[in-house]
Amino acid sequence: MHARVSRYSGDAELLRAGFEAVGTELEQLQGFAQALFLADATASRAMSITLWDSEEAMAASAERAHRMRTRATEPASATIDSVESYEVVLTVAPGAP
Repeated sequence: MHARVSRYSGDAELLRAGFEAVGTELEQLQGFAQALFLADATASRAMSITLWDSEEAMAASAERAHRMRTRATEPASATIDSVESYEVVLTVAPGAP
């Protein structure tokens, strides 16, 4: 599994609305597994973490993901501070083997 982590600066509530607006499109991308959207309203910042079945799926989604990030941040006049890719090397969850 692989993850793309994006960091944003701007109004957290408006960013939330932007993330919600692109959720359905994100779900339709080949190899998409899950997304987490995190916000800190006090510090006017947010983060998105998208999980992908493979590095290839994550790479194939890069251009479309960029367009979705841009659409999600424009209404909030937010900035995209960084976009990074990672391999998920460990997950921990209650009851997981």
